[in-house]
Amino acid sequence: MRSTYAAFGLTLLVILSGCGEQHNHSSAATSILKPCPGFEETGKPPVVYGAQCGELTVKENPQDSHSADIQIAILRLPAISPVAQADPLFLIQGGPGGSSIEMANQLHGFFADVRKNRDLIFVDQRGTGKSNPLHCEKASLLDANLPDAAQQEKQLNIMRACAEQYKNVLPFYTTWHAVQDLDAVRVALGYQKINLWGVSYGTRVALEYSRQFGDNTRSIILDGVAPTAIALSKYSSRDMLAALKAVSNECMAQADCAEQYGNPLANAEIVYARLQAAEASGEPVEVLYQHPRHQQASVQRLTPRAFSMLMFMALYTRDMTVLLPEMIYQAEQENYGLLAALLALISEQSYKMNIAEAMHFSVVCNEDWPLISASDRETTPPFFGFNPLQDKAMICDFWPAATLPEDYWEPIRSATPALLLSGKFDPVTPQTWANQVADVLPNATALVVEGGNHGVSTEGCMPQIVAQFIEHASMDLVNTDCVKNIKPLPLVLGANRAASSSSLAASSAAMTEGAQP
Repeated sequence: MRSTYAAFGLTLLVILSGCGEQHNHSSAATSILKPCPGFEETGKPPVVYGAQCGELTVKENPQDSHSADIQIAILRLPAISPVAQADPLFLIQGGPGGSSIEMANQLHGFFADVRKNRDLIFVDQRGTGKSNPLHCEKASLLDANLPDAAQQEKQLNIMRACAEQYKNVLPFYTTWHAVQDLDAVRVALGYQKINLWGVSYGTRVALEYSRQFGDNTRSIILDGVAPTAIALSKYSSRDMLAALKAVSNECMAQADCAEQYGNPLANAEIVYARLQAAEASGEPVEVLYQHPRHQQASVQRLTPRAFSMLMFMALYTRDMTVLLPEMIYQAEQENYGLLAALLALISEQSYKMNIAEAMHFSVVCNEDWPLISASDRETTPPFFGFNPLQDKAMICDFWPAATLPEDYWEPIRSATPALLLSGKFDPVTPQTWANQVADVLPNATALVVEGGNHGVSTEGCMPQIVAQFIEHASMDLVNTDCVKNIKPLPLVLGANRAASSSSLAASSAAMTEGAQP
């Protein structure tokens, strides 16, 4: 399925046809793009050879010519072909609040087939990465050993201070504003039409761009679809529980998993009830375990909320989902070592993520929160005690408001060719949202990866399918039979010490056996 066009063949085709569909855009971007800093400046090599970095100046408030200037950071990975196709691929990070440019380091290799003939463009959305980031103070990792209520109160105070710090500018950090920056980058780089790939919240950016700038949009790929109708937090508990049930059902359908771990969902309910009772009694569960990163003895307080959050975060990826049945089973057996070790890893990873919290809440509180009613807040059940709706309510109630067009929340109807991707075990953006969006996109194709979680463009043959879709701006000639081969991983992989000799199993065993309840 990989493209077999050679650079020589592409160049010859241009010469013979006289067609203007392929261009070298170097001259158009000379004023804002330069070679990215190299090893001498940063201690790291550029993402790829020939990578270009730069900034575009825009107004913080596009409606006010006297508004402050902000810089929008850009990374371009030029096409391998010396004469690139005229329509690049813009890749948009999720979050909200994530950096697209930072994402390039982990992601660009999966788009190697696209890059053979097209530039890859990464733009840090306003308020994120290097584009005037709006960060809040971070809570300490040590706060994880505080009671749940104390942790929440401390976080709420941090967000109050953050809202006050940025109150005059937050209304200009929404998706509606961000897509205008994207189009300004398109113009500055000399492109007429572009393709867009977005993951999670990035799909909303791609959809909104196609609405405001449909004439400039050649195709869109939406991986983990998150339209405004998802009303982040409104359906979160429902979708988390559905994903956990799907994993539990998968375990029960796999003989080895069912025999070794029993019913993960039932076990999880037992563990949560036990942790809740311990916390209420004033004698919380505290675990001495070996930290999986540095192997030092550490103590972890296991609160009910921490357990709920760990299950939720583990559902994000295939690798972590594999460990869920054993982690829950071991905890049900009152051996909390693996749970504590995974919680430590996820907590560290979350702490290091460069999420711009103020930009995040500017989007959520202005775009999602208006769709949530008082009744939703009162009646939506939590996910094992974790209620993201109530968490958001405490912040959105005081967050500075933005003004958006009245039709902003209307379904986006676009004739742009679209490929919509979903993972069966996705706890955040399940297939239901892709189906809803596909219903109003007449040129949309929706694919579900049975073994996928949140974000499936990098799984199995999906990079080649995405590349072929972009090549043709259509799925008509793309064979998708290989998608069915991306199956759920065996849920004893990395967990069954008696039958497996994999390094992951050894790591799991070391963490579990070295722990004390």
